[in-house]
Amino acid sequence: MLLIKPFKFIVFVIITSFFLTVILSLSGYYQTTLQKKTILTNEAINKFENDIKEGKDIDINNYIELNQKNYDNAFSKSGRYISKKINKIVSDCIEKTLKIILKSIEE
Repeated sequence: MLLIKPFKFIVFVIITSFFLTVILSLSGYYQTTLQKKTILTNEAINKFENDIKEGKDIDINNYIELNQKNYDNAFSKSGRYISKKINKIVSDCIEKTLKIILKSIEE
């Protein structure tokens, strides 16, 4: 009985996330974000073309916007480190288990 409640919760979360993904897809959220990026690119192209017509100095940094944010912090770095260690341990355990199974099959 104790396992039924966590199982129901996990199934509920999975189903809810699925429906949210479908709703976002149908509402056109992703297409809207792509369209905004395209509009910004078209504006930069138009600005570039106008600057060429006017004979202004051209610098690539005036037309490209780099909005890459660095979200690294101590928690994310430690999370990646722990994840890599757990992955290594699990991989080693699976490899050893498979070797034992193969030895028992060969005998």
